[in-house]
Amino acid sequence: MPSSQRVGVRLHRYRDRLLHAKNVSIDGRIAVIGSSNADVRSFMLNAEISLILHDEASAGPLADVQRGHIRRSDQLLLEEWRDRSGLSRFSENLARLVSPLL
Repeated sequence: MPSSQRVGVRLHRYRDRLLHAKNVSIDGRIAVIGSSNADVRSFMLNAEISLILHDEASAGPLADVQRGHIRRSDQLLLEEWRDRSGLSRFSENLARLVSPLL
């Protein structure tokens, strides 16, 4: 079993186009959806917002949408991530370095 699955984490790359959704669903009963990124800049500097849903009637349909996105995605395995090219790693680090300026 891939090590990424041993801890219960699965990452997927959406195939169709850019998907900028920021949402989490937990057991179809709790969900978070909004514009916030999970970083200090978003929480402290930007005017962003998230909504927490605490009931199945609201969180369930969001989980259905997420499942649809996952069906149109390819799973990213930890081994594949570790084997990405040096150019990809360099580009990611450069983007991380200049992100506070954006």
